[in-house]
Amino acid sequence: MDRGFLSDTELRTFSGRLYYYGSMAILLVFAAVVLFPFVYAFTSGLKGSTEIFTSGLRLIPKHPQWNNYREAWDSFEMIDLFYNSFVIVSVGVLLRITISSLAAFALSRLKPIGGSIVMMGFFLTLMIPGIAYLVPLFVTLKDVPVLHVNLLDSYWGLWLPYSTSAFAIFVLKNFFDRIPPEIIESARIDGASQLQIFVRIMLPLSRSILLILAILTFMDLWKDYLLPFLIITDPNRQPITVRLYYLADNYYGVNLQMAAAFIALLPPLVVAILLQRHLKTGLTMGSVKG
Repeated sequence: MDRGFLSDTELRTFSGRLYYYGSMAILLVFAAVVLFPFVYAFTSGLKGSTEIFTSGLRLIPKHPQWNNYREAWDSFEMIDLFYNSFVIVSVGVLLRITISSLAAFALSRLKPIGGSIVMMGFFLTLMIPGIAYLVPLFVTLKDVPVLHVNLLDSYWGLWLPYSTSAFAIFVLKNFFDRIPPEIIESARIDGASQLQIFVRIMLPLSRSILLILAILTFMDLWKDYLLPFLIITDPNRQPITVRLYYLADNYYGVNLQMAAAFIALLPPLVVAILLQRHLKTGLTMGSVKG
């Protein structure tokens, strides 16, 4: 059986086995480097308040204190923090997928005048770091033009910026372009409107890429800190990334802070592990024509 880029015949040779096991050793080292922060955060949450400051690298605590995680869950009120984060992230994912798919469909199939200029504008936004337009975004949300509405300390102040993504529009447009036009023409001959074509044909055929974008968006929005930090000032409405920063004060031990931090990263970690097969499909999508 072939393994990766080496055939079974190559693996029978000395140089092939040497190359294969050497590559595996390097990959294992990289995997250990990537996994180390997660393991360190988990084991640090099991240590005592003094053991965590012991010099040297000791991943395994002498006497694991599993009650630290329960205490961190209660002390940091993790249920409320998870609720706030899930409300922000779930609506943000839904809005981004909906608006991006509609925009991509319009640019791909409706062929609007100036569509190429719009796509060029999307490309330009991808070249600008997000922190560069953070101040203009804050000023805009403080007094929305025309409406003159203040969206600070409101979830809409997060949902509106989260709903637009040039990357998602670009990916979906390229995917829509690859759908055979014969399918669209057949639907038009049968009397389907553009909205029906979008809902009944384009979206079902794009389930795979939509799922990939939803997973990536969920992980991206869950870890966002700076924008929620600026927009949401009400402690009862802040997401987990922001509220843990305020709660991690001197009266909470570092071990409890590490336990709370590890609990906070579980949702995106679980999503990545459970849906890694779909992520792999998304990364390789487009590499094979068919």
